Amino acid sequence: MEIKVQKLSYKDLKDLTFTIEDKQITGITGSGKSSLLKLLNGIVQGKGIIKYNNERKTLKNKRGLIKKVSLIKTTFENTFFCNTVEEHLIYFMQYYKLNIKDPQKKLEDSLKIVGLNPKYLNRNISTLSTSEKKLLQIATALLSNPELILLDDPFINLDNKNEKKLARLLDQLNDRFNISIVIATNDSEILYQYTKKLILLENNTILLEGNTKEVYENVKFMREHNFEIPDIVMFTSIAKQEKNVKIDFHRDIRDLIKDIYKHV
Repeated sequence: MEIKVQKLSYKDLKDLTFTIEDKQITGITGSGKSSLLKLLNGIVQGKGIIKYNNERKTLKNKRGLIKKVSLIKTTFENTFFCNTVEEHLIYFMQYYKLNIKDPQKKLEDSLKIVGLNPKYLNRNISTLSTSEKKLLQIATALLSNPELILLDDPFINLDNKNEKKLARLLDQLNDRFNISIVIATNDSEILYQYTKKLILLENNTILLEGNTKEVYENVKFMREHNFEIPDIVMFTSIAKQEKNVKIDFHRDIRDLIKDIYKHV
């Protein structure tokens, strides 16, 4: 799903104009990112224009569009006060009036896609780990067959192993199921590693949007605007400028090491 935003304002957010590309993983960083996700999801209403695949949201089509755009909050909230995973998923389907031909199969398939065994349907939600609850959030979102998934700081409280597992899942959803992904976080390491496009928010408006790698590798600009810079980018920048080492910027530390051996 492609989203085009024109002159959008809400509370402190002012005059936002940008594009979320179709079938791409996009990052958003800076103040106001969580409010922006709520605007895109339709939880809150702002002034301006939001077009979903060139279709402008109206009161008539609002519910249908919201089903296509799922918001994954930072932490799991048992909003429906359900005990088991199955109860939670069923309540979600009923609440949003999802017309599903084979509900049981849909529940099991959604869990399988995120890497959870269908046996989890009988698990009490209170017994799930932080990473399992995050996967449950995504499985719940998949019930409505979304075209866009918005994630608010999805990697918080995950260890390195589960962070990589979640990143692989998001890549799979994007690549295999053609779901557009938006990750909102101020963690530059996450954004540099896992997103293709980056939107910078500063002073409650859009400062810049562009290729993630190119944006972060403009170290001088990012430092002038007080944005966090990934360690691997900072190391490379120092090596190039202060040590005059002719190496390139790399996302993977292994590629950087190979480049260093080649030129040093």
